Amino acid sequence: MNSKRLKVHFLLLLTFMIIGNSFFIRESSAFIYSDPSTTPLWSYSAGKQYVSGVAISSEGSYITAICDNQVSNINLPENGKLYLFDNSISNTKSPLWNYSITNSFYSVAISANGSYIVAGGGYSEATVYSFNNSNSTPQWIYYTGSWIYDVGITDDGHLVAAASGISKKVFLLNNTEPSSILEFPTTGLTLRVALSSTGRYMAVTDNAAKLYFFNTSNISPEWSYTLSGYGSSSLSISADGNYIASGGDKVYFFRKNSSIPLWTYDTPDYVGSVKLSKDGNYIVVGGDYMDYNVYFFNRSSPTPEWIYSTKGEITSVAISYNGDYIVAQSADHFLYLFNRNSSIPIWRYRLDGIFASSKDYSLDMSTDGKYIIAGGRHYIYLFDRDNIKAPELIISGYNLFFMFSIIGLVLLISVITTFQYLKKNVKKPF
Repeated sequence: MNSKRLKVHFLLLLTFMIIGNSFFIRESSAFIYSDPSTTPLWSYSAGKQYVSGVAISSEGSYITAICDNQVSNINLPENGKLYLFDNSISNTKSPLWNYSITNSFYSVAISANGSYIVAGGGYSEATVYSFNNSNSTPQWIYYTGSWIYDVGITDDGHLVAAASGISKKVFLLNNTEPSSILEFPTTGLTLRVALSSTGRYMAVTDNAAKLYFFNTSNISPEWSYTLSGYGSSSLSISADGNYIASGGDKVYFFRKNSSIPLWTYDTPDYVGSVKLSKDGNYIVVGGDYMDYNVYFFNRSSPTPEWIYSTKGEITSVAISYNGDYIVAQSADHFLYLFNRNSSIPIWRYRLDGIFASSKDYSLDMSTDGKYIIAGGRHYIYLFDRDNIKAPELIISGYNLFFMFSIIGLVLLISVITTFQYLKKNVKKPF
């Protein structure tokens, strides 16, 4: 074998190594920097139960979460459990207390200072539970006769709202005594309820694709509007009740004094999650089904300020009081944090899995965006917005085992080839 053939042989082997290894590259380039990431302040295991909802107080001092066994047979007990955490005592991950019910919890909310917690039972539970944070025994329970799809609570915790499914009603209750104040009827299965901070105004949606706006001093709506699509399970209201955002197969934005939307925005698929900043200035939207996008709007325009694409449908979104920070959870298992000025995530974190029960309830954020609570599949996570891990140089695009195996094989063939070449071309002594 002459030197030219030897060089060709080496070039062919090198080409084979590069092409072969390229089939195992998972990213657009082999040597890349990792995305900025974070580390949770803590995570809490719910064991074999699935996290179905979370909520956090305005200052981030108290955190509540609901979990259940997610038994598919409606006639079997779900064994739901509610946890309360005190984040003011050195970020401990041990619950202050927990409370169990025979069936399941489906929705949960907490007052601004964390003093009161309200939870709604799903399946055959059909009961609203009210707690004071100092005691795991409910201060009262109220049976509505139907699955509680959603609950809301005023900032001071004095009023509680419950969307009671097939009862086709929203119940507004006084939290200081177990009595119903008013019952607000809907046309279809009542799905979502959103209260202004004082409870003076309330928005409601049902599975007849109707959106209702109430002044809670009257059980008749101020107005109603038929959304496009087959229903709406996404709804949000500003703190003063002046603005309402909802979604069907498009995004809708309203002012309280008119049933005519200020604007709408068409999305590629159904809208799964909508959150309006409490000051009413910004809206974040999560796409559902085949729409993997996070959309961020200024209320003044129907054109998104930015769009970010993930690799899965958006299971939940949340936004800080003034809209400065946005967080989104995707079915690609990642949690993403954004600043409103950029579609590039500040960081992302891979959870132990995606929601397994209630959609759009698995994420919440403190008023200033400092603390983020997220429900994974079996874990509850608490994050500090400012805890950022810098990017690192990685070669995760390669299957390292395959790469080193190829290199080893090439070296072995090279040694054998060189030995054969030298053997054949060694000069015999005279």
